[in-house]
Amino acid sequence: MDLRHSLAGRTLRLAVLRISMVVVCASVISYVLNRSLIEDAVRAQLLLSTEKTIQRESLPFREIRELQQNFLAEFQAIDRDPLQRLALVRSFDDIFYRHDDGSYTQRPGLFEGQPLGDGRRFAHMSATYAPDIPPSDDVKARFVLSYLLSHKYGSVTQGRLFNFYGVLPEKGFPIYQAADIAKVFSYSGPQALQLETYEFYTRGFTSSKSDTFLTRMYFDSSNNAWMTTMATPDVVEANGQHRILACVDILLDDLMERLARPSIEGAYSTLFLADAEGTLMFHPQQMEAIKQTEGKASIQSLHLGAYHPLLHTGGQLEPGKVVLVDTPDDIVAVGRIPETPTILTIHYPRALMQPAILQNLAVVAALGLVTLLVEVFLLRSILQNQVTRPLQRLMRATRAVGATAELEKYDLPVQSEDEIGELARDFTRMSERIYEAHERLESMVQQRTLALEEANQKLAALSITDSLTGLANRRHFDKVLGEEWGRAMRSGSYIMLAMLDVDWFKKYNDHYGHQAGDECLRCVAHSIQAHASRVGDLVARYGGEEFVLIVTSTNPDGAQALVQSICQAVQALQLPHLLSPFGVVTVTIGMAATVPLPSDQPTDLLQQADAALYRAKEAGRNQVVQA
Repeated sequence: MDLRHSLAGRTLRLAVLRISMVVVCASVISYVLNRSLIEDAVRAQLLLSTEKTIQRESLPFREIRELQQNFLAEFQAIDRDPLQRLALVRSFDDIFYRHDDGSYTQRPGLFEGQPLGDGRRFAHMSATYAPDIPPSDDVKARFVLSYLLSHKYGSVTQGRLFNFYGVLPEKGFPIYQAADIAKVFSYSGPQALQLETYEFYTRGFTSSKSDTFLTRMYFDSSNNAWMTTMATPDVVEANGQHRILACVDILLDDLMERLARPSIEGAYSTLFLADAEGTLMFHPQQMEAIKQTEGKASIQSLHLGAYHPLLHTGGQLEPGKVVLVDTPDDIVAVGRIPETPTILTIHYPRALMQPAILQNLAVVAALGLVTLLVEVFLLRSILQNQVTRPLQRLMRATRAVGATAELEKYDLPVQSEDEIGELARDFTRMSERIYEAHERLESMVQQRTLALEEANQKLAALSITDSLTGLANRRHFDKVLGEEWGRAMRSGSYIMLAMLDVDWFKKYNDHYGHQAGDECLRCVAHSIQAHASRVGDLVARYGGEEFVLIVTSTNPDGAQALVQSICQAVQALQLPHLLSPFGVVTVTIGMAATVPLPSDQPTDLLQQADAALYRAKEAGRNQVVQA
């Protein structure tokens, strides 16, 4: 009999068609599910990575803004004191001298560190004053005060910031930096200094606002680097004029280098200002255009139509917020860096997901093909041995009935029911094997699920823990501070915040090495943690050698005693510190406590503790000062 028209042939063709349809449907479902799962994982990773990036990149800008605000506050306090203003006017001629063209600069040798007659030194401080406005006593007082405060804040931030300067609207320009501007700038010739052409000067003194702003990025040929200026003007006076402008120039090369390598492999980043034009600060394909336009290239001027939705979304974001935007080619995380008007976008090309999706699809298709071949082979064997051949014998015997009555010589399929029963038993055994394989697969899935949950729990713990000290990290501290603040406000109880700083830690690091410095921080952290073990207390690493402590208590005296005991306990560790006046490692602590009111903010308490820490350092360190 022709197999193509037999019962076995039709059964095999139907089996092939059925299994092929199952494989196709399973492949389609697998493709859709895998694409959805992979895309969801990419979105979650992209969102988390971008949130961490913008928070990290905001730290230097936050530090600069706080320094500038402190500078302006100190400037205003001194500027309002008539006696101190008289002393400043008298110091004008000690610090500056007049050139033939009417301009002023610092006296020779001051920049190099030579002392004044009263012993004061102002290394790395230079200044220049325009010749077109003769200085009045008011200008002299402000010029000297800006010079003194620029040196104070610049020397404190040396090594972290490129420079620090306070500019007067009368074109007085004292600056703390490595280069002497008195030797670089002049008021004549083709390279004459014209402050009114600088963006920070015009924006700072023509606006009635006192908000901190960033200028467009520009390429500084003298430093061969991209830069931007962060400036904060003081509050305008009744006449609508500013008296001082605090500025810091920021090198952007390190920022660009970090943005060029996002933590997600295959992704790329862009950075632009949240202005109407979308002024570009970093774009991997547009850096030449940015340089040629001296930092004026923008999304609008370069006609980057695909970035218009990103510019619109970024302009509506609050600082620190991140959202995902879908484009035809990419999944884009859009976030606004706190303390800045800049928008960071991290693009993940959708094409990067295709290899993983196709790989999973290939596995499903291969399994389906193997299953098809195995089932066709088994089905063909069973049909031939237990259906086709017995039927053929029966057909031969049936044809012979009419020719002879001796049917006994034919092997008739009289036991056909037993064969069908055997087939049923074979199918049952095959089903049991499939069930066992399914059970093993379910067990493996449960094991993988438990392992994934355990990994997620570890990841969650790592995200709130400082890897060096084992304490809570800055992010967890910010969260707990907000929660404890709200709880204290509801219950009317005290909340105390202490900021602890390891004294002369940079000297310790330089002398003993970074490994010893890390071990020192761990020892200090363990000592602090040992004294803050009550429910509700939190010890966190705030950054570098700084720690913070949150204590919730109805007894302020108890909190004061706790903090004092920590200060004594650290000294009692007797960790040698040859470059410290105390001979051992010590900490300085500033603390503040309050019963929160609805009008207060947690940052108020943080600022009070920081100010107390500053006073404690000024008073000689290794002590506790309460705000």
